[in-house]
Amino acid sequence: MNKENKDILARTYLVAAMVLLFAVLVFARLIFIQTVDSEKYRNLAQTTNFRNEEIQAARGNIYASDGILLATTITKYDIRLDMKTIRKKLYDENISSLCDSLGKMFGKPSFYFYKKLNEARIKDNQYLKLATGLDYEQFTRLKKFPILNKGQNKGGFIVERRLERIKTISGFGNRTLGFDDERGKTGLEGAFTSYLKGTNGKEIQQRINQKEWKPINIEMEPIDGNDVYTTIDMRIQDIAYSALQNQLEKSEADHGCAVVMDVKTGKIVALTNLQRTKSGEYDDLRNFAVWEASEPGSTFKTISMLALLDDGYVEPNTTVDIGEGAWKYKNQVVRDDHGQGTITLSQVLSQSSNVGIAKTVVKYYSKNPKDFLAKINNWHIGLKTGIDIPGEGAPYIPQYDQKWSSVTLPWMSFGYGVKLTPLQILTFYNGVANGGKLMKPQLLDKIENKGIIIKKFSPIVLEEHMASSKAIEDLKQMLAYAVEKGTSRSIYTPNLSMAGKTGTAQLEYWSKGKGRLYQASFCGFFPVENPEYSCIVVINKPKNGFYGSQVASPVFKEIAGKVYLKKPLNLPKEDETKISKNIKQFLTQNQKIQVNPKTKNVPNVVGYYAKDAIPVLENLGLKVVYKGNGKVVQQSITGIPIKKGMTVYLKLSV
Repeated sequence: MNKENKDILARTYLVAAMVLLFAVLVFARLIFIQTVDSEKYRNLAQTTNFRNEEIQAARGNIYASDGILLATTITKYDIRLDMKTIRKKLYDENISSLCDSLGKMFGKPSFYFYKKLNEARIKDNQYLKLATGLDYEQFTRLKKFPILNKGQNKGGFIVERRLERIKTISGFGNRTLGFDDERGKTGLEGAFTSYLKGTNGKEIQQRINQKEWKPINIEMEPIDGNDVYTTIDMRIQDIAYSALQNQLEKSEADHGCAVVMDVKTGKIVALTNLQRTKSGEYDDLRNFAVWEASEPGSTFKTISMLALLDDGYVEPNTTVDIGEGAWKYKNQVVRDDHGQGTITLSQVLSQSSNVGIAKTVVKYYSKNPKDFLAKINNWHIGLKTGIDIPGEGAPYIPQYDQKWSSVTLPWMSFGYGVKLTPLQILTFYNGVANGGKLMKPQLLDKIENKGIIIKKFSPIVLEEHMASSKAIEDLKQMLAYAVEKGTSRSIYTPNLSMAGKTGTAQLEYWSKGKGRLYQASFCGFFPVENPEYSCIVVINKPKNGFYGSQVASPVFKEIAGKVYLKKPLNLPKEDETKISKNIKQFLTQNQKIQVNPKTKNVPNVVGYYAKDAIPVLENLGLKVVYKGNGKVVQQSITGIPIKKGMTVYLKLSV
């Protein structure tokens, strides 16, 4: 053998030895894995093909104070089939009837499903999409079908639940109810997510392919969240919404808000915000009542007047000379629309005289403005109210050692150079209506879980005595006089005593290129003798009219009239019995509701059975929300013109 052949043979032996050594190492590793490290790799394989996933818990419901549902979580069902799990005998004997049932339910020919299921079975598809987005009624029907009624282990019936949050009342809630998701946290949803969110469950899922997993076992059921009850009264809310919407459309305003508060408790019973959209309609896009801090204008004069009255400087009949309606002070001119000579302070408030309030405040506080500031600071004017929902606008009250000029005090006295939200102004007026007891605004009433009260939210007093009883009573009468004889006399009615103050503030007056823009407002309470509700209406940038008396006061009047004059009566038992007998007799004689299909007004269906009343209202294009069963005993609105999207709330007898 020559040297060249020896070299080739040596290399061949070397390669063979290396291959043999590699094979020995691989074999040894396999033995090691199967004996010493087997548990580790079994666990690794299992974690590769199985995983733990959370099951989302349903958020609790949000209700109005009268039990009407405002927001809820609904379950949608996606249905998959594991065709490999279904045994041949079960499949062959029931496939035809299953396809017939599916065809009837989904409006497709049965052979469509026959072909789809057979193709999936040939391919051993373990995750066939059968249906998505089913509601509970559809899901309940589907799971009774042949094969599917055997469940997941025998029938291959895979159920995947997903949750959707919905708001049940149109025109209410986008911003007040808010949300808690990828968009952020706003409104009641954001503020009380710790109560609403519940506890997520856990399930094991098995890998089907590279992208898909199927649930195989629930390890822990999810626990749904608690229910939140708000202070909102949907009867009053609906009144405020309709009144505001009508005026916004009439005045072609950019946006507006209306808030109604229970005087004694500070509970907000109505909160509505509307803004013009690009389409020209109005929608709840932003919570202006809570968020938008602006110069209030003349509604601030009430605050200035209470300071003067409480410090004992003036009486309602104290006089001031406003001349021809112009007063020059420190090279600045304060103006009124017209001069009236010498008038009383009651007339200053009722006629909304800038000159009158400015001259009086300067006369008594110019030497020591800190006294004036201390007074209004005691009323929490410069503080947020602490309302239950996030996003409250920060008020601005200039302080003496910060950005104070010689003309700050007079301009501040009639609502310029300060910023307050509508809710902050209303809180002050509500305190006046409440005899000087300042209440914290409240939107949350209680937290419940399955009917058990978890937490009850009691009214909170911010100031027990804002001012002397005499000062408060004098101011209340001055505000009543403003409605009867002043700028808001157009809303006066002898049927309901109202008190309040108009506000007309020029917006962006420093900008020369935009023309004149205004904010019209009215804030007050009713009835004067024993106030039950306070209310503020603010309308921003109206095109048709701009004075508070023209634009905002009529909304207040409509709300007050419908809330108070049409409120449910607490009848004695004997009266209820008489009415019940009358209704029964009437129903015996008139089995059907007689309504002209062309009627333009909401019919009165009180006394009729819900099964008769609801279709009548819905056929007229109305949305009906009802509580209980049986006959209608209470109806939110009647006799007013029907409008698109209008909701009628019915309370039933049982």
